[in-house]
Amino acid sequence: MDETQEHVSTARTLELVFPEHANPGGYAFGGFVLGLMDKVGSYAAIRRSRKRCVTVRVGEVVFEVPIRIGDLLEVVARVVRVGRTSMTVEVEVYRENLKESKMLATRGNLTYVAVDESGKPVEVGEPAES
Repeated sequence: MDETQEHVSTARTLELVFPEHANPGGYAFGGFVLGLMDKVGSYAAIRRSRKRCVTVRVGEVVFEVPIRIGDLLEVVARVVRVGRTSMTVEVEVYRENLKESKMLATRGNLTYVAVDESGKPVEVGEPAES
């Protein structure tokens, strides 16, 4: 994949974990992390297809290490497979804080389908030039 194709097939964002994102023990809710993964995964799918996209499947998600209040999360999504109307997006969540260096915390695969304005699947097509 050349640099242009990689750019249109990836997305990333940063998010800080606040107390409202965590349980009473100070660990981030899995649903909060999954929501970030779905959001950034959809950005990569939309960027690749230049169409509206909907989530159709959340594959295996592995929580490698705990995420705590105060951790800075970098969520990185990249399209790894393109079908006729669907795309598989690999999403990795890295955590870092003042005491530890950046490390992979969570990873998973999500599948999105490109849809038209009425919600019907449409072809993804070739990557757009950036």
